[in-house]
Amino acid sequence: MKSLRRALGLLSGLCLGTLFAVSALAAQNATQPATSAAPPKYRTHFLIYDVEKKAAKTFFTVDGEWHAPNWTPDGNYIVSDMGGDLYRIPVSGANAGKPEKIHVSQKMMATNDHALSWDGRQIAITGITLPMPAKMRNPGDIHNPLFIMNIDGSNAHEIHLGWLHGWSPDSKYVVYTQYHGDNFDIYRINVDGSGELLMTTNKAQDDGPEYSADRKWIYFCSNRSGKWDGWRMPADGAGPDDKLAEKITNGDMQDWFPHISPDGKWLYTISYPMDHPDHQYIGDGMNIKLLRLENGVAAKGAELTTVRTFFGGQGSGNTGGWAPDSKKFSWTEYEKLPEQRTK
Repeated sequence: MKSLRRALGLLSGLCLGTLFAVSALAAQNATQPATSAAPPKYRTHFLIYDVEKKAAKTFFTVDGEWHAPNWTPDGNYIVSDMGGDLYRIPVSGANAGKPEKIHVSQKMMATNDHALSWDGRQIAITGITLPMPAKMRNPGDIHNPLFIMNIDGSNAHEIHLGWLHGWSPDSKYVVYTQYHGDNFDIYRINVDGSGELLMTTNKAQDDGPEYSADRKWIYFCSNRSGKWDGWRMPADGAGPDDKLAEKITNGDMQDWFPHISPDGKWLYTISYPMDHPDHQYIGDGMNIKLLRLENGVAAKGAELTTVRTFFGGQGSGNTGGWAPDSKKFSWTEYEKLPEQRTK
């Protein structure tokens, strides 16, 4: 798996989180379900942070490498992926913490690039279809169809190619990244697959687009300043030469995936150590950082504050994990399991 991950990284000089998901799944490593022949490499802890109490707690623990928890708008479930499949996990009640598989009507390998529509009726996801190309000269050689399906997995249908990250609050659009020229840029498309719009043109790498609840802004991450930071742009794009793009974080780490709360008052990032600017890394020193917002940017005197340091990677939360009431958010942390040798 490591060799394939490195190969993908070399293709573009950067291994985005989406490419990491592909390499991990294609290699059939620790992300396989516990029922498969290969034993899991990691145990996953689902964490919830309470913004008001300023405290994190473990929600539940399960073997395997689980990714990108998305909270359903009714607050009853968390949707996550593991081993190429999607699951929903009850947050409370007798079955709390017990994953329930979502039976997707289209054969695909689910990646960690999935998000729920704001009304809770649909899931958008990048689902890899196999076989993988025998030779991959650039990230554009990967077939990464963007699917939309009902919340129960039914009526899954391909609308385009792209690495999915977010929905518009009115459910008219999805936003995603795709290889464009020699770098990754951000796009918007109608949910019926029409009207593709290129939203960024900077020669740097862009990733992780998500809408604000007021539909005025799209938040994303970019290394255009020399390191990875959180940025935002108007909902119709960054404009000529990306002049409308606005840098909103200035931390001391590589700050990926800015997730703005539904009420617009908070933003958290998945932050990497400075010496790990790409997503080849799973290990210690990952941070969850929180920023208090005012009018969509850092409030006066507010800075990114570390709320948790942990062992993890980009799959810990590359898509948003806010609860619908904006009081909590969720992510995943990993614990290495002892190597199990077969006779």
